[in-house]
Amino acid sequence: MKDQGLHSYVHMIEFFMKRMFLIGLSVLLFGSILLMLRSGREINGDLRIAGGSFIEDIRILQKKEGVTVWNLTASRADFVEGEDKAELSNISLLLPKNEVVLYADKGVYNFSDKSFTTDRAIKAEAKDYKITADSVDFEISSGDIKTGGRIQVEGKGFTVEGKGMKADAEQNVKIFNDVKATFHK
Repeated sequence: MKDQGLHSYVHMIEFFMKRMFLIGLSVLLFGSILLMLRSGREINGDLRIAGGSFIEDIRILQKKEGVTVWNLTASRADFVEGEDKAELSNISLLLPKNEVVLYADKGVYNFSDKSFTTDRAIKAEAKDYKITADSVDFEISSGDIKTGGRIQVEGKGFTVEGKGMKADAEQNVKIFNDVKATFHK
């Protein structure tokens, strides 16, 4: 009889321990959820990044009506404190519509006006031509590209060089000064 009472007592303790464990686990999970939700509410959408902040292997993708307009990748983006800019390294900018890829060692992407600028040499490659320039300003939203510096365009059977260029999204290109064209057979 004592053995049966002891056995009931052990079952009651096991039941109580299981119940306390489940209650404790529930409280812990509920507390974690509340903490995550509370932390999420504290972010007001104004993301400020302190000096010295950077992201490695960044990709910025712009789509319009589900179609990729441009795709910018960089090995590193250093953020300028108090500004909507990122200083990029080892940059590749793909424009799928025109089948053009632009390469640059360094440049600055401005998030507010969606523009890319570099004062370093760039290379751009497309199916039928290559472009090299000593700098470029690219207004990504409109597709306008311009440079005040030296530029060279090499295509199948021709080379065009000059100073200062403007190109639009429809691939209308104007070279302003010191234009020299060479045609190859």
